[in-house]
Amino acid sequence: MKKHNQQHAPVFRPDAFEVSSLQQAMSVTVTPEPGATTFERWQKETRYLVDDIGTFLPLNPESCVLDYGCGTGRIARELIGKHGCRVIGIDTSRSLRVIASAYVRSERFTAWPPEALDRMIADGFRADHCICVWVIQHAQSASEVIDRISRALRPGGLLYSLNQLTRSVPTDRGWIDDGFDMRAGLCRALPEENIHSLPEHVTTVQLAASTMIQILRKPGSPPR
Repeated sequence: MKKHNQQHAPVFRPDAFEVSSLQQAMSVTVTPEPGATTFERWQKETRYLVDDIGTFLPLNPESCVLDYGCGTGRIARELIGKHGCRVIGIDTSRSLRVIASAYVRSERFTAWPPEALDRMIADGFRADHCICVWVIQHAQSASEVIDRISRALRPGGLLYSLNQLTRSVPTDRGWIDDGFDMRAGLCRALPEENIHSLPEHVTTVQLAASTMIQILRKPGSPPR
């Protein structure tokens, strides 16, 4: 009897974002692209994103912002410095949570795993607004992340979400696109108010053409 060679389904790699230093974290979370180094992307994108987030999200020292997939804390650090808001970082990577806490170095910032956020939500926590930058495209379950963010937002709260147009999930067979429609998935959970892309002067032409920034609002009265 012949044996059929059945290739196993791709297995998610949760260790893909475990790092040992800030430098390694930078290169993993802000990858070099043709025409732009990690440092160049880090500098230009961070400045643009912080300004763009502030354009859509009404932030002030009373605001509590959920940074879902906080990574190194590069956006959180600048938002705290510019707006004085409180930021709660969420990341599946233990090493990135440690690095983010050291990098941000602010009493206005804490970093927790997603399971801790689930417990906080169950206890009644709701964030005024949420940012989610380069995260949903890599998540093992995009729908689970979207649902968690939706549950964590106050009525009227805004989500600022940046992703590439296609998924890139880390697996034992490389980075794969599982076909999940991120824009549609987000719009099923939260009404979309605006969509735009990273401008070419901020990143590479190729990356600018393959990105989407969505602004979505949870139904209800906006937070005071």
